[in-house]
Parts: sequence; C-alpha cells; structure tokens
Amino acid sequence: MSKRVSQTNTLFNYFSSPKGKLTPKKTGETSNTPSKTVNTPLENKENIKKEVRDEESDEEIRCKKKRSRVALIDSESESENDTPVKRKSSAPHSRPSKKQKIASDESQSEDSDSEKSLNESKSEISSSSQQSLINSFGFKKKEENGEVRKSVDVKKPEKKKEKIVENNTDSSWPHEKLEFLKPEKIRDAEKRKPSHPEYDPRTLYVPPDFLNQVTPGMRQWWMLKSQHMDCILFFKMGKFYELYHMDAVIGVQVLGISYMKGETAHSGFPEKAYGKMATTLVDRGYKVARVEQTETPEMMTERCKQQKKTTKFDKVVTRELCQISSRASCVYGPQMPEAKSNMGCYLYGIAAKVSSDGTSRFGVTFVETSIGKFYMSEFDDDKFCSKLLTIFSEYPPGLILTEKTSNYGYFKSILSSIMKDVMQETLAPKTQFYAASKTLETLYSHAYFKDKNGKFVWPHAFNDVAEECNPKQEYELALKSLGGVHWFLKNSQLDIQVFSMNQFELYNPIVLKDAGQNEAIYKRDHMVVDSATIKHLHLLGGAGSLERKLDFCKTAFGKRMLPLWICRPSCNINEIKCRQGAISEIFGNAQIFKATQDILSKLPDLERQVAKIHVYGNKVYSTNHPDSRAILYEGKFYSKTKIMDFIKTLRGFELSQQIVSIYEDCESSLLRNLTQYEPKGIFPDLTDTLKFFKGAFNHEQAEKDGSIIPKSGVDSDYDRVQLDIEEINKELQKYLKEQSKYFGCEVTYFGTDKKRYQLVIPENKARKADDSYYLEGQKKGAKPVKRFTTDTTKELLQKMMKAEAERNKIIRDLNRRIFEKFSQKSEEWQQVIHCLTVLDLLCSLAQYARKYSGDICKPDVQEFSKNPFISIANGKLPNAPYIDNFVPNDTSLGGQDAAPLLILTGPNMGGKSTLMRQVSIICIMAQMGSFVPASKCSLSLIDRIFTRLGACDDIIRGQSTFFVELSEASMILKHATKQSLLIVDELGRGTSTHDGNAIATAYVRKLVEMKCRTIFSTHYHSLVDHFVDDKNVHLGHMACMVENDDDPSEESVILLYKLAEGRCPKSYGFNAAKLAGVKAEVVARARTIAKEIEDEDLYRRTFTTIFSRKSDPEYVKQLLKNLKI
Repeated sequence: MSKRVSQTNTLFNYFSSPKGKLTPKKTGETSNTPSKTVNTPLENKENIKKEVRDEESDEEIRCKKKRSRVALIDSESESENDTPVKRKSSAPHSRPSKKQKIASDESQSEDSDSEKSLNESKSEISSSSQQSLINSFGFKKKEENGEVRKSVDVKKPEKKKEKIVENNTDSSWPHEKLEFLKPEKIRDAEKRKPSHPEYDPRTLYVPPDFLNQVTPGMRQWWMLKSQHMDCILFFKMGKFYELYHMDAVIGVQVLGISYMKGETAHSGFPEKAYGKMATTLVDRGYKVARVEQTETPEMMTERCKQQKKTTKFDKVVTRELCQISSRASCVYGPQMPEAKSNMGCYLYGIAAKVSSDGTSRFGVTFVETSIGKFYMSEFDDDKFCSKLLTIFSEYPPGLILTEKTSNYGYFKSILSSIMKDVMQETLAPKTQFYAASKTLETLYSHAYFKDKNGKFVWPHAFNDVAEECNPKQEYELALKSLGGVHWFLKNSQLDIQVFSMNQFELYNPIVLKDAGQNEAIYKRDHMVVDSATIKHLHLLGGAGSLERKLDFCKTAFGKRMLPLWICRPSCNINEIKCRQGAISEIFGNAQIFKATQDILSKLPDLERQVAKIHVYGNKVYSTNHPDSRAILYEGKFYSKTKIMDFIKTLRGFELSQQIVSIYEDCESSLLRNLTQYEPKGIFPDLTDTLKFFKGAFNHEQAEKDGSIIPKSGVDSDYDRVQLDIEEINKELQKYLKEQSKYFGCEVTYFGTDKKRYQLVIPENKARKADDSYYLEGQKKGAKPVKRFTTDTTKELLQKMMKAEAERNKIIRDLNRRIFEKFSQKSEEWQQVIHCLTVLDLLCSLAQYARKYSGDICKPDVQEFSKNPFISIANGKLPNAPYIDNFVPNDTSLGGQDAAPLLILTGPNMGGKSTLMRQVSIICIMAQMGSFVPASKCSLSLIDRIFTRLGACDDIIRGQSTFFVELSEASMILKHATKQSLLIVDELGRGTSTHDGNAIATAYVRKLVEMKCRTIFSTHYHSLVDHFVDDKNVHLGHMACMVENDDDPSEESVILLYKLAEGRCPKSYGFNAAKLAGVKAEVVARARTIAKEIEDEDLYRRTFTTIFSRKSDPEYVKQLLKNLKI
C-alpha cells in the first residue's frame, strides 16, 4: 500500500481544481431497496490507539511494484491505493500515463504496509502543522473564468523537499471501459433496463464474475455502489475517506482534491475534513454516502478464527453505510457540525388520487430533518393544486418523494415545471412507498416512540389519524406519504435520529371557501395567501422581497419562522392587537430593545442544537445504529465536539433566562406572557434544571478531556458503583489491620492492576505465614521483605476489578446518559425556543419600524365587517428598493365613504401594478401585527388575497396565456367572498381586443355584485364607460403630465405615479414605445393608424347611441358636432 508521507503535493490542494466542473444530473424516476451490510460486524472496541489499514494482501488498489513517494501536505495520510498526482484539467476523465517523472530526495523508499513505516512517517511532521493544514481546508470563491484561486501558503517540513509530478493523459479511466457501465448495457440491481417501467436508477447490476475477480476491498465498494448508485461514496480506509472510479472524478472536479497515482481513478481526504467535503457536494445537489469501518484488523482476525471456513473475501475489515446526506435529509452532528443556511429545507412525501374532473386528493408529509419536526396533512385540492403549491411556498421542498405511478394529473406537470429544479425521487409501490396500514405497523415495530420505561406510546398527533395500527379512512393518504418518508430515511440511516424526536403535527392547509357561503364561515385563524399571491407580491425570497425587508431577526429559529408569519397573517383581532402592543413597547423603549438584541444575537441555533443533543443521547442510536460500531480515529475530537455542543446549548439557555428581568415591568400582555415565569407568563423557569447540569460535572475539564466524570448525586449507577468501590476499600483496610496485628508489624499492600493487594511482610516476621499465604515475590537488601497473597486478597481484587470495570463502562456511556437526561426535558427546551422565536420576530418588526425613513403607523385593524373597507393615507410599497424617492398614495376601498371596486387606468409604466401590490402588502403587514409604511391606515379583516397579475402561458400543460388568465379569474370568482381583497391586472389582454374587452366588462360586473374590495386595472377605456354612473365603482387613474400634445413627434409624457380621480383618456403606449427604442417612423405610423381606429370607434359608438335611445335634438346635435364631420 502506498503511504501518504509528506506535505507538498495536492491531496488537500483546493486551489488547483480542474477547470471542468461536473454538474449533478437531475434524476428522473428513481427507487431503491434497502442496502445490505457487508459482513456482520463485531462490537466496536473503545480507545483505538494505533492507526490501522486493512491488512489485505491482494488489494486491487495496492501497487505491486516499488513506487517513489510523492509529497503530500499531511504526513499521516495513507491509502490502500496509490500516491497522489496532479492531473491536467483539460482532460478530467482521462487517466495518467504509466510513464511519469518524479523528482524526489534520497530519503525515498519502498511503500510499506507495516505499522513501523506508518509511525516513522507520522513523526516527520508536527501535530500543530497537521492541524493548521486541516483548518485551512476551504474553498476559494470562483473567479470569472470558473477556475478556483490557486494561491495558498503552506508551511513545509524541513526534512522533505518538494516533489514534482509530471504526467501525461490518455483518453479514459478503466471504469469507463467496463461493459456493465456502458449506457446501452446498464441495468438496475434486478437486471431491468432503463426503459423498464420499474427500473430503479438508485441501483446497479454488477456481474458476480466481476465481483469475484476484484480484491476484497473493491468488492465491498462495488457491492455498496450497486445499492447506492445515486450517491457519492465516502469509503473509509483507515483514517481517510477514499473516492474511487466515477466518484473520484466528481471529487476531483467539485472538491478540488487531486487524483492519486495509479491506473484507477482514486482520490481522498482525511477523516476530519468530512464535514466540509460532504457539505460542498450536498450544496451542489449530490447525495453523499458515508461508509465507515466497523472492524479493526484484530477484530477481523478474531472473526475469521471463529468461522469454520473462510475465503479471501472474509479477510477484509467490515464496512457499513452509516449515513446518506442530501439537501433535504441532513442530520447534523460532530462530523458535520453546522448548517450553512439557517432556513429550512424540507423532505416531502406525497401520495395522490386524481378524480375524473381533474381535482385531486393529496396526502402530504414533510419534515425538516435537522430539527426532526414532521407535518402531516390530507386534503382535497382544486385542479390547479392551489393548496399543495401554497404548502410548497411556505415550506420550500428540497426533495420530493412520490409513488411510481402515472396517474398524477396536473400534479405531474407541476413536478416537471414549477418544481423542476427540486430533487425528485419515485419509490416503488408497497415495498418502498408503504400502504397506510404497513406504515403504522412499521413504526410500531421500531423503538422510536418508547418511553423511558420501554413502553410504546404513539405521538399525540397519531390519535387523530389512526386507532392503534388501524388508519382512519380520511388519513390513509397522509399515512401513506409518511411511509414513503420513513423508507427513505431508513434507507439513508437517518430514521432513528429523526423519528425518535417524536415531533409530529397535523398541518391544516388553506381553506378554499366558495363565494356565497354563509358569513359565519368568514371567521378563520389566518388570512389565506396562496402560492400565486406569494409569487406575484414577491413576499418571500431574496433581494426586494418583503421577507428580506422585514428580516432583522437575530436567531436562526426566528429567521425560519418569519416566512410563516408573512404567509399566514392573523385573522384574530386579539392576536393582532397584542402583537401591535408588544411592537409598540419595544419600538418606544430603546433600552429594552438593545438589551434583547444583545441576548438574542449571542444565542446558538437552539432548535438544531436540541435535536443534535437528542441524537447524542439516544440509546437506540448508540447501540443499534452502524455509527455506534464505526472505528473513528478522531473519536476524541468528536467527543469533545459533542460536549462543546452540549455546553454551548446550556449556556444559550442560561443566557436566555436574562430575558425575564428585562421585561419584568413591561406593560404589553404578550411580552409579559412570553418573558415571565408562571403564573405571569409561559416562559419556563430553568433555574433548577440548569443548576443540575452546571453542577453535574466539571465543564472545563470535560471540554479538555472529551469525557464527563459526574459529581455525586448526578448519576445513580455511577454513585452506586462508587459506593461499592468504597466498601471494598474499607474491607481491604480492615483486612490490612488484621494482618498487621497477626504478624505484629506494619503490613502494606504492593502491586498494580491485576497484581494489586500483595501483602508486604518483613522477612523476619514472615515465618508466621502458613499454607494459606501464597508467596508472590521477595526483596533482598537492608530491609528484606516477602510478598504474599491470600484467598481473601484475591477475592477482594476480583471484586474491585469487577466494580472498576463496571465504573469504566458507566463512564463510557455517561456522556450519552447526560445527553439523555437533557432530552428528557425537551418540552421545557421547546417552550423556551417558542417564546424566544416570537420575541425575536416582534423585535424584528420593531426594528423595521425604527429603521424606516418615511411615515410609519400602527394600523387600525377591525373585525370582519358587513361593509368591508380599506383606507390608507400616504401609503408606500413596503419592499420598494428606494423608499425615499417613492411617491406615496392614498387608497380607499369600501366602507361608508368609498366604492368597494376601483377601476384603475393610466399610462403604461405609470405605477398601476405597484399601487396594487402596495395595498396588498400593507394589508398583509397590518394583519401580521406590524407597523405599516403610511401616515394612517385602517381596514377590516381580510380572509384572503387574490392576485391576477402578469401574463404567462403554461407550456407544460399546453395552455395558452389567455386560458391561464381565465382559469385564474375563474378561481377567484369561485372562492372569493365579500371579505376578500382582489387584485386583477389587465384581464382579457391575451385575446382579441373586442373579446377581451367583453370578457373583462362582464367580469367586473360580477365583481360589483359580489361587493368585495377590488382593484381592477385596465387599458380598455370602453370598459370604463360601462361603469361611469355605477355608485359601487370608483374610477381612478395614475396621473401624468403631457408636454407637446399637439405635436405627436415631440410629445413627451412625465409619469407622476400619483393616484388621481377619474379616468385616464389615453394609455400613452407610444411614449413607452419611444422609451423602448422603437424607431420614430414606426411610432409615427402607429399614431396614424391609432387615430383612424379611434375615429371609427367614435363614429360607431355615436350612431349606436343615437339609434338606441330616445334623445332630444340638442343632444344629437352635440354628438354629431363631436364627430367633426
């Protein structure tokens, strides 16, 4: 085996990444069967002190000839493969030529598999140098040409000179020539072709003959790869993770590591760098499978001795898959300690039934695996999947699991269009996507939901969806979707970590109520903000979104909750008023605000920290999960990391207790409730709990040693065994006194470990020792002595060794037991997190009001009304990028003084859409309880906001722009109520002018009858004519100033962005054309044609008026005069 023995070459060279970058391919329909463990592992041994590699004589990746060593940057690096080589980036898939020139010093020697060689190489570089190199692992930002910055300053050891490797490249790697990997020959594990309807791209058929020809280590790799073809395998070899074949190619191209010298594609990195490497690949859309050694060579030898017959494939240490990580399925721990993003990324399981009329019934389960919180729901949806899309908007998916079936209707087109950038996998019916009953039986058969007494207890949410293991009919699809999620997590070795958190909640989707239903149903908890509205109003997302404008949260869990507040504004007046009062008090008290921000900003992500500590303390995980058997060479470091996580979490909760004194005299009832102990509030008093954990052990010593030694009274088992040891010591001292009295001299004990408690007796007194004394040794000299043992000392020694062994066992498990005690207080921790989350959001909204440079006010929000209204004075768009230059507007809809429907006209780019968005977002903020950007604002509650903005087609489903417009407009008429707010922008523009005008006019007539608050923008001026005299319709336009109106060639339009009374005579589209750079002659010709069309229309309307009504002669004369003929 080649050893990594010096420092200068490129295994960790992140700054010489090949130019070619490999983009992860989106998988289509996929499925899998649970992977099988390679060999049955023995129990994991503690305190592995020496570094080991598989002692396999015929490893495929071992070089058979003498090979010069190539310099690396970690002296402890070693591989079962070859030494590292830089490869030309122009040929990322090519392999190095056998002819290579290697410059080296005289210290080069043959590769050795012996531990002696390894220890010699380890001594060449100091541990501090190794650690600095590990810490330097990081990825430089890409330059504009797509390459990675190559400059890095690495301190090299003086004993080694830099080695330079030059290599040529051929056309391909050996694995690319394997028959079973060729596109036309590839099959899944069941030998099905990709064209087969049940083809499983997660698996690969590897011929048995091929497996029998490779070495034992490579056989393991191929067997695991055959079950996880969709993953990058991080394959443990000693203290390094190795990547082989196609995985190595991706590793080199994406991670910036280098190939090892040899015929096969091979790269790797040390164990400690796993977190950074895995996170980088996961962020790029890959799935990473961590494979650990779960046996040492000694354990392997012992296993082989116990077998009657062994083959060469038995003589390899056992390896097991320990975790598969992806964007939506990550559980953080000591090896992957921190998440890059504070925001949630959800794993979805979706089961569906499609009706003949195009509507669907969905069962949905989604979970944020880093927190371990499940949401389950089952609901009927419309043919546009409005409820499902809204869930996607509120809880963004990172991976969607569906059952392998074609009967998904419109949902299937959503997956291939709107969700096309989200990872998707399909699971086989029944075997992977379980039926509802099998889901319950599977959960019951595992130990996820057992209490501390070992009794199975269903989570509270399951009482609503099932009776024991019998699913309720109305939740069969929900449980089915949960079954798919369970299979996926179990296949990823994440089921114990996530399900045992025992956090399940029933999710209630938006309620689509039909217009005309009784007003009593208007009462609801939240305003409905569907996915279309979220998109049209730009509520969530990056720059320019409402979320970005309101986000002044200091905690990660506060940032995760903010989108839910935005997407679900309250319809509870008391809740809104309480939030307003709390925000007002924080807004007006700078001292309280600053003190709160100082505390919140110092808190870790307590929500994820609690989840991590739960996994650390889970007994099932620590005994049954493959990670419990893994041979980790950085075990002490990981143990320290766990303890540091624990102490950091305790300090965070301890810091949070200061919130109580800050708000002790606050006036807001909501603030008192969130920050005060019972009975004044709901904030848990953690004084005693934190005192217990603070006094349970020496925190500084535990961080230093990586283990916890408990103080008295902390752990009953530890206290019991300590008491036993004390009793044995008392017996020993009593026996020693008896022996001193018997021999008439001072007798002492001698010896260590198994030779302890030998009686040391002066030689001149030893003659009294009879046959019950066993001579163990003697000492000559000035004071000669003899050493004896007796049956009593041997018995006491055995008792002591047994007690000490039990104590050591308890200490080894004590970290977990302390973490388990912490998890038993999960309700208290979660309650604190809830209070801090709401407080953080209130402070965030108060900070928005404090930093806002324009008019800001507390809106007057009133109950649902028989005469719904909105009144805004000097309102501005909350998420406008340049608020200081923004023109404010007054808007009134409904109530006693204004019509409920505003028909809005005006020039192109005059601000119509901006005004409509402004009104909508101000209403959302008002019902969130926030201050709003206006000098004055009042409104009655809104049950739902509908938006029909913009124009687009649905190519996937074969629907035109006009059809999409009418479909959305139809949904509004079906579901809008008198308490809704409607924003409709230019309906009817997707078809001919006359048809569009007629449809828009009829649509407005229907909205007038519904009397819901509406802003309807249009460029159809004839539509306006139909409602000039309607008292339920208000006409308004976005004002502009026109210069040189008499000379079309010199005409210019100045947009004032101000809402004015009445209608706008023209849309001034030619001004927009001129600004867009359309040629002057084209614009001039368009003006001429437009004038002719307007004249024809005027003639038609005039003569229609004359002959369709009885008019007096003077009125007719005036009409004819207007014609100018």
